[in-house]
Amino acid sequence: DRGICTSTRMVEFDSDGDDHGYTFSDAKEFSSVDTMTHADVGVPSLPFEYRGGYVGYLGYEVRHDTRRFMCEQEVCKSNAAGMSGASHPTTSQEKIPTAAFLFADRSLVYDHFTSDWYLVGVSSNDMNAASSGGVVSTIEWMKQMMSKLQSVRGTMSPEKTIDGHKSAQSEVSFKLDKSKSQYEADIRRCHDEIRNGESYELCLTNQLRSTVTTGSETEPFGLYKLLRQANPSPFAAFLNFGGPPPMVTQPSSCNQPASVPVPGSVSICCSSPERFLSVTKLNSASSISDGADDGITTGWEFPPPPPPLRGIDDGSRRYGVESKPIKGTTARATIPNRGITPEVQAEDAKAAEELRVDVKNRAENLMIVDLLRNDLSRVCEVGSVHVPRLMNVESFSTVHQLVSTIRGVVNSNEATAVDVIAACFPGGSMTGAPKLRSVDILDEMEKGVSRGPYSGCLGYISLNGCMDMNIIIRTAVVTPADANGDDKDNNNERNDGQKDPTSWNVSIGCGGAITALSESEDEYDEMLLKARAVKEAVELWVNGSNY
Repeated sequence: DRGICTSTRMVEFDSDGDDHGYTFSDAKEFSSVDTMTHADVGVPSLPFEYRGGYVGYLGYEVRHDTRRFMCEQEVCKSNAAGMSGASHPTTSQEKIPTAAFLFADRSLVYDHFTSDWYLVGVSSNDMNAASSGGVVSTIEWMKQMMSKLQSVRGTMSPEKTIDGHKSAQSEVSFKLDKSKSQYEADIRRCHDEIRNGESYELCLTNQLRSTVTTGSETEPFGLYKLLRQANPSPFAAFLNFGGPPPMVTQPSSCNQPASVPVPGSVSICCSSPERFLSVTKLNSASSISDGADDGITTGWEFPPPPPPLRGIDDGSRRYGVESKPIKGTTARATIPNRGITPEVQAEDAKAAEELRVDVKNRAENLMIVDLLRNDLSRVCEVGSVHVPRLMNVESFSTVHQLVSTIRGVVNSNEATAVDVIAACFPGGSMTGAPKLRSVDILDEMEKGVSRGPYSGCLGYISLNGCMDMNIIIRTAVVTPADANGDDKDNNNERNDGQKDPTSWNVSIGCGGAITALSESEDEYDEMLLKARAVKEAVELWVNGSNY
């Protein structure tokens, strides 16, 4: 029904040495508290929402598609095709897909807190299906993977700690798409639009670009491992599409060859601290506020109303939707490689408090909170959208940030995770407010040049109707550099049997929200601050730092 699986089975293998012995247990994932008995509790579900499905990203230019949905519900100057009517047609970044997803029917999930591995397989209900999608073949894969994981248990060594002073021997030269003078001119244009009443807030962006050379055995995944050490973040991710050999497998039902080439390859090394959207199961009406109040209040919170009464036999499933926009950033005093003394801690706490009470940053944050409340109201149940946390300071390795939480409830009979994306994409923290007019103004200033994956979202859409997507920020997008017109995604082997270094194009997106109170110099510095952690990780990668 609408692409959602209806059951989850836990598999327990026999421990008596029988290679084929296993038992099934049904996991109760959508039981209603009102009708649940002690016998229904059964097997506990998995400690995460993912059940296999689609994993990938949506680039910023998917906005052209989601705009259609928004314009159906609002007074909009767009034409029937849903285009913005901007004066500059969008130019895509060469060899980087606007969006890319893979269907993950076999997944290994690792819990970093408990060091547990989970095997997630997707299959049809046919026990003995000839294809790899049958239950028997899925169980066999699980058995094989379990044996492999057990064989390497205890052999994996912890990651080495980065010593930035020793590893970063030289800086990498990055070039900004927009010079400082052009960026400041764009800020003045933003101020003009705000004074004219066209927008309240505009998220101006820039890109740092460089072509770097690494060792022949160094792949972009090495950059990601350095990045997650240097700038650990809750929504970090690594995605790779294409690469040698650049092939993807087509479903057997397609009237196409079994494999077709993918143009180029792209790796996304992401250390995003920002959740765009999550969709999670609600087991009962009373759970919409579970965990919403952690005791941190500012007096600005909007509590949820009493949940509506629903019949238990209406066939519906209710999901909780959450967004956590970030607006407001300042540098930490306790940056890596600086000694942590009481004086430094006091300086760091002062920086966090100054961010929390700063009028400009609070205005930025509040505008996006209001925008997201409007976006979610398009698909959420009436009266369910609420703000349990408003303008909380969250601290990361290099920055403090001002984060709000907006939540609502959707009914599966009325909307799916894809509908939630359509109602909210692109994330308001990457556009400004009001969204549609702000996007048009930004497109004019960006002269139709695509942002690529930056400003989009990355994550999974699970087959059980759940979803988790980040905002693609604090990210390096890596593609093979051209050599004589060809991508250097081959073995680069020379006549003497040795391998040449490999060249990569690296882009880092960065930017900031411009309001009436924005100062050009401060905004330019904040834009560079947001790129700093990623830029330093690239330098470590290029200089051969161990990871």
